[in-house]
Amino acid sequence: MTRLLALLCALLAASPAAAGTRATYSGHADPKELVVEIADDGAAARVSAPGRDDYGLMLGDQFYLVKPRDGKPQVARVADVAAALDRVMPPIFKNLFGAMGGAIKASPLDAVRGGSKTVAGVPGEIWLVKGLDDEKPDAATEVVVSHDPALAPVGRALAAFLESGMVMMRPLIGNGAAEMVQQNRQLFALGTPIASADRFTLTKMETVDEPAARFVLPARPATVDALVAEMKVTPAK
Repeated sequence: MTRLLALLCALLAASPAAAGTRATYSGHADPKELVVEIADDGAAARVSAPGRDDYGLMLGDQFYLVKPRDGKPQVARVADVAAALDRVMPPIFKNLFGAMGGAIKASPLDAVRGGSKTVAGVPGEIWLVKGLDDEKPDAATEVVVSHDPALAPVGRALAAFLESGMVMMRPLIGNGAAEMVQQNRQLFALGTPIASADRFTLTKMETVDEPAARFVLPARPATVDALVAEMKVTPAK
């Protein structure tokens, strides 16, 4: 029995412990820094900006926005926010965040390969992409992407976080919000971006033990009806 216990302890000691990933990006616009944390099992992700109390959680293929309000956490699924906006404004998102979202086709980005580059110790492939700068549609923007499978969850979470911002801008930019979501998905289809001129750059990749509590929704997500009701409230004068 003693030998068996010793053998089991040795096997457990030799087995690698599960660990999560933390990727830190710096940017030129707000937020100046973005942290993407991947749970130890790779099934969830958290995206946040240092110094801010709001953040995003990706659970499975769904992305949620969490923001304190009146001392309590408010949670909304981005797909539900898009659906609510489509009910109070002319619909533009439609199935972008629904079951048919992945089947929606848009004109591909004008992108050509441009060599390779290492960013923060991560090997990447350079793409020269046109159309990312509205003021200079014919100018090519250098984007460096990684094809490392370990970075794939970071790419999915980062893409979802950026799309959440595009959805929230719907009242300001109109139809452009849906177009930006489609363009974002085309861009991330190239790989996980680790550098993008004038946008964001990976500065650090770490292997860390992430507490499971960081990947749990702090409250029940608001329903589409509740979001619609809130959007229809007229601000007091």
